Amino acid sequence: MKKISTFFRMIRLPNILIIILTQYLLRYGILKTFLFPKHPEMLSGWFDFSLLVLATVLLTIGGYLINDYFDIRIDSVNRPDSNPVGTAIKGRHVIRMHMIINAIAVLIGFYLAYRLKSLNFGLIFPVVTMLLWLYSARYKRLLFWGNFVVSVLSGLVIFMVWYFEFLHLRLAPLNFSQVIPELKETDVFFIAFGLFAFLISFFREIIKDMEDTEGDKEYGCLNFPIVLGIKRSNYIVTVIVLLNIVSIAFVQWTFINRGWMLVFWYFLLIVQLPMIYLLFRLYRAKKKEDYHFLSNLCKLIMFAGILSIQLIASGI
Repeated sequence: MKKISTFFRMIRLPNILIIILTQYLLRYGILKTFLFPKHPEMLSGWFDFSLLVLATVLLTIGGYLINDYFDIRIDSVNRPDSNPVGTAIKGRHVIRMHMIINAIAVLIGFYLAYRLKSLNFGLIFPVVTMLLWLYSARYKRLLFWGNFVVSVLSGLVIFMVWYFEFLHLRLAPLNFSQVIPELKETDVFFIAFGLFAFLISFFREIIKDMEDTEGDKEYGCLNFPIVLGIKRSNYIVTVIVLLNIVSIAFVQWTFINRGWMLVFWYFLLIVQLPMIYLLFRLYRAKKKEDYHFLSNLCKLIMFAGILSIQLIASGI
């Protein structure tokens, strides 16, 4: 039981559940509602889509495992009791799990690529595996690149749902031609949610770096708080948060034009105001616990944004 609990702690189970929820909400809340309102049978098969979700989850788990493996020394300073690698579980076992889990994800990816008749789709999975390894081994210790890679991969969770369905539609040209008028609107939703995930992930990663400056500095990391200092890093976070707020405000304007007032107020009260509160707390933060609170608040804001998909699908 102890090993099982250790494994679930390493794979960040709440984050995994959010990924699963996100991809299924995008499928049934956005694609089925706006792209296939008259032809729900044009959706890809449930089994193949579930394999896509499984592969995404496995890649994420593999990323967490390799990240913990490379962070043993840093976490011994930043979070002495959080990383079980080397104590509750041996490093070589973590590497073995990482390789098996990623191999399964890549095989699923190429199986789906075969089903979709698209080699490019299959290549995404080994590329993500490589990026996650490079991030853990090197990029996360570099200025900008570590934050950027994580943010891109967060947006990729959303993009993969669209790309998968697009390739499935392409297999049947007649079906594709019938939904062309709805494609533009659907694309806008995916771009909006992808940008939302990218921006929140980016400033959350900077906040996490602020939380971990002690260990990062000791082991030579070159992230924003260490290179530029906390004050200038606060400015960067502020700019990105404000950019997200402005982007959401633009989307809210479209909600007003559609008469979706509940969705408008949801974003204002549950997404926008918490981001403003985040900025207020950011400039008052001084201790490690303060930045940990802000990091969790970012995660809640992202989760709240994802939950809005069901309201958007309802058009209220």
